[in-house]
Amino acid sequence: MISITSLVDFILTFVVGLLFGLAIKKGAVAFILGIIGLLIAGYVGLTFVPKISFSYELSKWTSLAVAYIKDIHVGALALSLTVVLFLIGLAIGLWKG
Repeated sequence: MISITSLVDFILTFVVGLLFGLAIKKGAVAFILGIIGLLIAGYVGLTFVPKISFSYELSKWTSLAVAYIKDIHVGALALSLTVVLFLIGLAIGLWKG
């Protein structure tokens, strides 16, 4: 028989994945719209921060991302029921958000 705490853990894991998915999707949309706004403002001639070039910022952020990606070492990935529920919640949050 399944204990009530195990059932609550599974439900909360799913809900956390769902909320993370919603937050990631909303954050990604806001980030993309902010970049589009900055590009349009730069095209029109409005600058919010002087002496910033788009190519410099892109190369700086790309080098940071590459440095962090090189440090990620994934060992044996154990797929338990909680991980599967979290990933399902994350996928639904990204899809429906």
